Amino acid sequence: MKDNLQKLLVTPTSFASAELEFARQLLGESGYEVTYNQSGKPLDADQLVEAAQDCVGVLAGLDDFSAPVLNQLPDLRVISRYGVGVDRVDLRTAGENRVIVTNTPGANSTAVAEMALSCMFTLARHVSQLNETTRQGQWLRMVGTELSQATLGIVGYGSIGRALRRLVTGLEMKVLVYDPFFDPDTDPTVQGVELAELVRESNFISLHLPLTPATEHLFDDSMFRLMSPGTFLINTSRGGIIDESAAAVALEAGQLAGLALDAYEQEPPSPEHELFRFSNVIATPHSGAQTVQSRIRMARGAVDNLLRALAGESVTNLAAEAVS
Repeated sequence: MKDNLQKLLVTPTSFASAELEFARQLLGESGYEVTYNQSGKPLDADQLVEAAQDCVGVLAGLDDFSAPVLNQLPDLRVISRYGVGVDRVDLRTAGENRVIVTNTPGANSTAVAEMALSCMFTLARHVSQLNETTRQGQWLRMVGTELSQATLGIVGYGSIGRALRRLVTGLEMKVLVYDPFFDPDTDPTVQGVELAELVRESNFISLHLPLTPATEHLFDDSMFRLMSPGTFLINTSRGGIIDESAAAVALEAGQLAGLALDAYEQEPPSPEHELFRFSNVIATPHSGAQTVQSRIRMARGAVDNLLRALAGESVTNLAAEAVS
């Protein structure tokens, strides 16, 4: 009987965790044959094509659904992203192939915003360096800087950017916002400015943007030259937004006092990455959304989107280009 069931693929390895047992149960009771990625790591293109063959739906993590991949999956009807970004899905090809693409905006906003704030504190107070040197027997009392009453520039003011603004309220930071779609009437607590002004005036800059042709290498040599010496930059969004070679130059020159990266141009990055030689660079493995609470919210939304879309029911969180 199982051979007659339509097939689903679940690629995020976090679905093996105890807190997502409810999601596995929902999928198990859905009437589909469900396969999980048990490799412990993301699937490359060839592995994804092989695993998703004959599947009508994929609950996807950070997998690359390029045009060549999509064109080898003729049975695919739905890609339900376990997360927000859909930049790794070729939406045009998905639309042409009549594949619905959904995501879970807002589900990880608190987690990513808290990650960004923790990076700000860690950079400002040299926590990583102090931890390492103290363990080595040194008593190196480095002088840091306070976040209180500093200027924070938030680049991209969607749900994560707004969550970060709420978190820093008690710090009495001046908050500048750059977002082409920001309506100041919706939030009088922040000041909307042009990007160049934000970069010049901010002590801390936190990036919360999708990766698009317009945002790729948005932070390049010219942008780093606008910064005041001693600026801290935090990227918990997408790696391609920062020109990493230009960031290395800015760190050498002291334009950047510190850099926190949770996303990279190439993931995973090489251990020999040029930025890893700097002690004032924090490197984490694209884990900003990885809290128990965030995983539960993303899983609940992704499973619901997947099953509703396959059933032909209304789904709120659609990538419009994929269903046009």
